[in-house]
Amino acid sequence: MYPDELFFGVTLYEVFIVAGIFAAMLLYRRYSERTGLSAALHNLVIFSSVTAAVCGYLSGYLFQAFYDWMGGKPFTLNENTGSTFLGGFIGGFAVLLAVYFGAGQILFRESREHVRRFSTVMDGLAICVPLGHGFGRIGCLMAGCCHGAAWDHGIYFRNLGYRAVPTQLYEALFLFALAAVLWFVVKRIPGYGAALYFVSYGLWRFFIEFLRADDRGSTVVPFLTPSQLVSVLLFITGLVLLLARLTTRLSAGKGRERDHG
Repeated sequence: MYPDELFFGVTLYEVFIVAGIFAAMLLYRRYSERTGLSAALHNLVIFSSVTAAVCGYLSGYLFQAFYDWMGGKPFTLNENTGSTFLGGFIGGFAVLLAVYFGAGQILFRESREHVRRFSTVMDGLAICVPLGHGFGRIGCLMAGCCHGAAWDHGIYFRNLGYRAVPTQLYEALFLFALAAVLWFVVKRIPGYGAALYFVSYGLWRFFIEFLRADDRGSTVVPFLTPSQLVSVLLFITGLVLLLARLTTRLSAGKGRERDHG
């Protein structure tokens, strides 16, 4: 919609990306206060998340370059390569866990707070990631990337020269709604945030891909887009986590019944 440079090479895409990071950090501060996370643990989460965001941004480019190569294009990394959120999410999440547990082992060697409260930490991240991602999708809308198929009733994109389905806007609205729903869910049923996020976003991303029309390369499964393949894996991971959590909860409930009996 407005891909033009604002100043010093900065566009609205970068503005909304940064806005999303700050919005997620502010929400996590509120979440930490509500759940009683210590200042040290909160700072560890923020440090791990910022590191993961930077590395995830690079990971998104690497994944996209690989998808392009699988689709028959040269493996190149430059300003035209593009980036994929799910590829960045995979790399960023791996970095987040490595930094969180690595630094946590040093900072909380005796209290083990980072291990004891890991479920609470993940609930908060499950809320904040879609919030930040939603702002990022608005940035995509401004830049005209990640667009949908041509549609007479869609939004006109100057970089395309035609109207297209505003999949970026649809996804932003979904992500904001998901963040709000997860905020209320984990408040009442803690421990399920990550599983519900994986399942919900995996389902959404799989089906919204049918409306997308930008070239994003190929994978080893020719009838699925790269994002659909990762979405399936994300959905399965969420189901496994959800079932594991439910099984643990049921086992704990039976144990308490035996103790009272």
